[in-house]
Amino acid sequence: MRSSLVLLAAIAAAGAQAQLIVGNDQSGTATIWQVNVNTGVATALYSSTGSSAKPWGMAADNVGNKLYWNNGGNLYSATFADLLGNTAAPTPLAMTYNGSAVNFVGLGFDQASGKLLGTRNITTEAVYEIDVTTGVATLLTTYSTTLDLGGVEYDNATNKLYALSDAPSTARGLYEVDKTNGTATLKAPYPAGETDIDGLAVWNGSAYYVTDGPNTTQANFYVYDIATGTQTGTLASPFTGSGTFAGATYAPGLVPEPATMIALGAGLAALAARRRRNRR
Repeated sequence: MRSSLVLLAAIAAAGAQAQLIVGNDQSGTATIWQVNVNTGVATALYSSTGSSAKPWGMAADNVGNKLYWNNGGNLYSATFADLLGNTAAPTPLAMTYNGSAVNFVGLGFDQASGKLLGTRNITTEAVYEIDVTTGVATLLTTYSTTLDLGGVEYDNATNKLYALSDAPSTARGLYEVDKTNGTATLKAPYPAGETDIDGLAVWNGSAYYVTDGPNTTQANFYVYDIATGTQTGTLASPFTGSGTFAGATYAPGLVPEPATMIALGAGLAALAARRRRNRR
């Protein structure tokens, strides 16, 4: 029995490392997708013709098992369980700053504070902290206005904030941003020919650049090794329509993909067969 549990845990852990969550704000019906980074297969999580399925930014609380995303000044959320069970019914929470409505173009989640981190590319360009219960935002630090920070992800394993910049006056690419003083350091460039990438996810040393589509003109997302600043692969985009924004995050516990279940069954079957042989 113990060996079966060990096998189950090992297989589940291996399969749980494949959840890239993405969405864009295309017109008509939009969908928030789970993309298996090992196979490239995309699975629909939540669809709607309304703004609730059209993220500008996205972030995951991987301890509380909750997904957050925003469309303009409205913040939405859903538990992993609701997304898995197709029972998600997100309602908007209006975000404010200094008592006024505010929007964000990118989101990350800081596990230590339990709050979102957001960026703006108009008015006061800065990193903001956002209370997920009240929607109230607090300015943490401004950064250079030569940057145009959109796609955002907070890597809780390293306590580093990353963001994508479309600004040609500095260098288009992935930046590490100090959330205390706004210092931004270029870590990796954009792929050749790409000038506008709005979604970002970071996990285990890799950065996933998520384009806003459609996949007829922007067929792929891009995978970069942060340490070396080099591109290591691509993933097919599931977006069928053109968006102005795209949101992305990494949620390894959100969807146990079918391949994991197949591997689990095969592994347990092999274990049972070995046990039968040993009893002879």
